Amino acid sequence: MLIAFFILLLPAVSLGANYIAVDVPELRNSIAILAHLDGDAEPALIVGQGHSVFALGVDGTKPLIEGVSGRISALAVGDMNGDFKNEILIATESGGALYFYVEKGGVWERQGQPQYLWDTISLLDIHDFNQDGWGDLLVITGRGEAQILLSMEGTLQPFWKSKLGEVVVGAEIIDVDNDGYPELIYALRSGYVGVLGWVEQDFAAQWENYPWGSVESLVVLTNQDTPEWLVVTSQKMLYGWRYRNDEVVSSRTIEGTELGERLFYIPGEGLLSLSQKSGIALFELKSTSVSEAWRVPGLSGDHAFYYQGYPYFRDRNGVYYRIVQGEAHWRVFLHNQEITESVALLTEGDELFLCLPDIAERLGLMTVPDNDWYYTQEDHELILEPGNKSVQYDDLIIPMKHPILQVEGVPYVAAEVFSFLGWQVDFDPSRQHVVIQRNWGWWL
Repeated sequence: MLIAFFILLLPAVSLGANYIAVDVPELRNSIAILAHLDGDAEPALIVGQGHSVFALGVDGTKPLIEGVSGRISALAVGDMNGDFKNEILIATESGGALYFYVEKGGVWERQGQPQYLWDTISLLDIHDFNQDGWGDLLVITGRGEAQILLSMEGTLQPFWKSKLGEVVVGAEIIDVDNDGYPELIYALRSGYVGVLGWVEQDFAAQWENYPWGSVESLVVLTNQDTPEWLVVTSQKMLYGWRYRNDEVVSSRTIEGTELGERLFYIPGEGLLSLSQKSGIALFELKSTSVSEAWRVPGLSGDHAFYYQGYPYFRDRNGVYYRIVQGEAHWRVFLHNQEITESVALLTEGDELFLCLPDIAERLGLMTVPDNDWYYTQEDHELILEPGNKSVQYDDLIIPMKHPILQVEGVPYVAAEVFSFLGWQVDFDPSRQHVVIQRNWGWWL
């Protein structure tokens, strides 16, 4: 009876999934940004991985830079020296070294000596803040400190820093008031959002606000007449602002209880929400509310972007995934070996059933010729009958939550049958994987 009690406590698993996450192994443990290299009509993924940089486009992988000293932690592409061509700027971990590379005759060469910021750099962005033709630099460090470095006589000079002890949770650069000069919009975790702009040869706060709660995320909507910036706070309130008639006005205040800790904007689609609690979701942004379009549970991450029609995100282990429309196709793994092609399966309602004769021998069951309903396991026998919500194990009748299905004369069984045979079946709806593993802590 202990066996039956254990089976009845097994939780039901929902298998329906409209969208799934597909591994992108070529991006694993990397830094990826979208950027135009000179001569490219479409943006490519510029990827820093370990000590090298490559471009990943529609034509495949193209190596760009090898042998960078230090592990790459951030990348930027832009015109740093005013020659109307894009350079590649690389930052590294620990010492926070900055390396500049220019393209000459199809080869990317390092220029000058590295510059050190003495902290791991997590984000780089190139813009000409003072419109002198030279690229300036926004830097965010691993400690959450933001800095602006201005290009002066061929070198980058520290010009502005965020407040000591404050953590910058988001920073975006865009011309918010259409005056030809880009502004920095940044948010502090402590509960602050501000706009910093170039005024009379200096940076000055042009606007600031203190929303209710600590700030979790900052996003900027750019596909409008005037940019709109949004923050989501720990109180799950979404606030929005934009310039109108030469002043900043409130554009929306929305309660967004389902929004995650990290938000990313997908033009024309909505807000991509990354939540440790509820997974990856896309929300349609309306004037007074947000509406969930789809959700992939069980996944979370710290970075996302939109590329060639698909959302991509990176989880906290450095693994990248692409979100795609789900298909009625599950992949089956026995430990780490994929056996999808050799195991038939079907879904009925929200439950997945596997063809037992296809997998029986792999699970240590001895088959009997011409009888797919009778098996032996060492000194035990397993007997199944079509349609029954039970199986017979020796002289013990064990109740099941789901019936034994008969398809073309052979039995299809749910995960609970494998459980009492000493195997654990895990379902990953986010990737549509079924993983069967030996449950070494279980015994009959």
